Amino acid sequence: MGKTGTLAVMATLRLFARLRELAGSSRIEIDGSTVGEVVEAAILRVGPEFGKVVATARIWRNGDEAGMEDLVADGDEVALLPPVSGGAVTASLMPEVGLAIAVAVAVAVLLMNLRAGEAWWAATVVGAVGLWIVDVGNQMEARGRPFPAMAVLVASVAGAVISHALGATGLAIALALAVVVVLAWGIGIVGYREISSVAPGVLVAMLAAAAAGSLVLTRSAVAPDDQAIDVFLLVVVLATFLGAVVDRLAQMPFLDPYTATAVTAILVAILAAFFWDLDVAGYLLVGLGIAVTLVAGRGLGALLRTGAVSLTDPAPGIMRGFDGAVLAAAIYFPLIRLVL
Repeated sequence: MGKTGTLAVMATLRLFARLRELAGSSRIEIDGSTVGEVVEAAILRVGPEFGKVVATARIWRNGDEAGMEDLVADGDEVALLPPVSGGAVTASLMPEVGLAIAVAVAVAVLLMNLRAGEAWWAATVVGAVGLWIVDVGNQMEARGRPFPAMAVLVASVAGAVISHALGATGLAIALALAVVVVLAWGIGIVGYREISSVAPGVLVAMLAAAAAGSLVLTRSAVAPDDQAIDVFLLVVVLATFLGAVVDRLAQMPFLDPYTATAVTAILVAILAAFFWDLDVAGYLLVGLGIAVTLVAGRGLGALLRTGAVSLTDPAPGIMRGFDGAVLAAAIYFPLIRLVL
């Protein structure tokens, strides 16, 4: 019986980081009619040190942030996410750490584009997309949403390999294979069969496969323009960087990060086409496409990371700056084939 006098139900308590270490498991089954009862029962079972860490943890129920008084139904999942080790100082440094990692990855991609062969380029693309996948997966897991990260990583590798081998036809096959891999993963592993796991898994797998395959094809002989990959990287890096700078500054009149990102993408695409003597009108349309996807990618990233579309509050995650870049990459090769 719960404290309210009603029959308690069985909930699954998911634990992360230090809490998982103290409990000796990432999942435990706990009786309780409310989130508070579930948490209190876990503290009594595991011990006082567990309770000290729980006092600083964020609480989620079925993927949504919850309070102690929220009711729990049979089969609900309650997740406890303690703060990053190091407390507030470390948390305050996370945006800077994320920016540093994003810059390092961007520099690596730019350098590999200048010097690497096709095989190393494909490996670099898969690595960058893979880091984004892991970051998205970590944020979903923190909300109590099981995420088939390994299946999605397999899909991104397949996207690069099949596109490299079969060209544009391979990209279409890779998208279909991404869906199959995630569904097969759910069939094989019980914890990934719920729609809350399958739906985002399929979406991210298709995006990852499309992004990896698209960038491999854009740098290959089947691309309509030899410098299309250079334009893409220049536009995405500069537009994302300027948008991040504006986002970190105090509010500025007549300028917001989305406008800055979109305008920069369009202008850089036009200027790059003019400088390299390319199709200026075509790259104007390409710049528009990238601008839209870079902005839309932020909303998509927020949806995956927090469960709600938001363009005002920054989403969690050290690779959130790549949300728009991955979406832009996913549509880039089909876009230039259509426009150029």
